[in-house]
Amino acid sequence: MKNLSIVFLLLMVPLALFATGAQDESGPVTLRYASFSAGEDNAATQQAMIDAFQEANPGIIIENEITGYGEHFTQLVTKIASGDAPDTFELNMENFLAYAIRGAVKPIDDIAADAGINLKETYAAGVLDACSYNGQTYAIPQMFSTVLLIYNKDLFDAAGASYPQEDWTWKESLEASKKIADPENDIWGTFNPVQFWEFYKVTQQNGGGVMTPDGSKFTINSPQNLETLQYMVDRIQKHHVMPSDTELAGRGDWDLFVDGKLAMISTGVWAFTDFANRCEFPWSVEVEPGNTKKATHFFANVSCLSRDTTNDMEAVKFLNFIASDPLSVQMRLDAQWELPTIKDASLMKQYLAITPPDNKIAVFNSLEYAVKPPALEQFQELVEILNPRLEQVRLGMLEPKEALDAAQKEAEAKIKL
Repeated sequence: MKNLSIVFLLLMVPLALFATGAQDESGPVTLRYASFSAGEDNAATQQAMIDAFQEANPGIIIENEITGYGEHFTQLVTKIASGDAPDTFELNMENFLAYAIRGAVKPIDDIAADAGINLKETYAAGVLDACSYNGQTYAIPQMFSTVLLIYNKDLFDAAGASYPQEDWTWKESLEASKKIADPENDIWGTFNPVQFWEFYKVTQQNGGGVMTPDGSKFTINSPQNLETLQYMVDRIQKHHVMPSDTELAGRGDWDLFVDGKLAMISTGVWAFTDFANRCEFPWSVEVEPGNTKKATHFFANVSCLSRDTTNDMEAVKFLNFIASDPLSVQMRLDAQWELPTIKDASLMKQYLAITPPDNKIAVFNSLEYAVKPPALEQFQELVEILNPRLEQVRLGMLEPKEALDAAQKEAEAKIKL
């Protein structure tokens, strides 16, 4: 993180325009694309997408600069700082927000419109919103995963409880958990970890959040957040529908679910394959319950335009093609390379047809409620301020108000907004 900050300071020094690509009046435009997500497993799929784009657009050549996750971000900031930025590059969501804040990437709304691309008609609303900052779109969403409520049908049936529905709130979730939980026999109603990543999401299910919408102030100890944290720990300490650390006895939440001892777990689509292979009971999925509104986790990789590229139109066309063209969508699905971000779920019949779970459409419905992590240059510092205090609350060592007041004070003192 320190190296990243140093490089971005360098980025603030005006740089001479660096004309990437080999555009001239007599030849094709060459675009450099730096990416990390394909790795060894999906490199051939990514190249096939590029080949298909080049065949459809013979005037544009793509130079694919593919690296591993660990190398990508270090190499990228070095290239940008030295004036050798690729025209387009891939970012994960946390880094995307940092790049957008620092002005290292271009807004693309007008470029896309000029290219005849309707972003709102092409991409799911939640993922497109996650690619925006200060009212402008800064990236094409390439692939995503979401977090859902995954539930054990047998435990619901045994307790006479109705299966989760998309309109469930915390109230219905807690009522079902109370019906099902039987701590004496190691049967539990629900599991959501009490930690930073869950907290920033669940606060938004209650109309709260760790920052104001414009990012100008911290709101860590707001009344909505205090109510949220109390709700999260009450499931352990008051209602006893979620196991404590002691009751987990070193088991992971996934293993508890697979063993048939946990009725509901909030986790990502990446669990589907493991649960399908190991669970010996029927299970399904639903959008996570909210309180005053819905909010769900969204993890994604996006692609941006360097602020220094001179090939705006070609770059947006390329990124849009590999993200949303039906041929690219099919390639991504065939490879099981995360999920496409397109709005038209009918193009993903193949994915939806694979069961369990039998309500896979919830994966896409949850995108309507996707929330982003806090947009901060000092994001990791906020994690380090909040996480220890949330853990102390979970362990009964701090009251929720004490923890949130202390975190608010420390964040205001240490993090520059």
